[in-house]
Amino acid sequence: MSSGFDIEHLAWLSRIRLSEEEREAIRRRLEAARRLVDRLLEAPVGDVEPLYHPGDEEGLLREDEPRPGLPRELVLMNAARTEKGFIVGPRTLEEG
Repeated sequence: MSSGFDIEHLAWLSRIRLSEEEREAIRRRLEAARRLVDRLLEAPVGDVEPLYHPGDEEGLLREDEPRPGLPRELVLMNAARTEKGFIVGPRTLEEG
């Protein structure tokens, strides 16, 4: 049975290497998630009123009200690492 998931391609997109055991474990998890979604899509919900509809007046988000932000010095004071007035975060990819 073909799962429809190209684990090698997903690993390449994620920039990770996977062992055969890891690929099989991920395939099983993705298959389980797909089966769950399939079951949810089979649920008879045709006669169920939606809890929220985008056109309803109720349930809309509050209006945005601009407020002053934190002072830059206070933010930078609490940062683990700064450089030239900016917060420096950890690298996510190695340069190569």
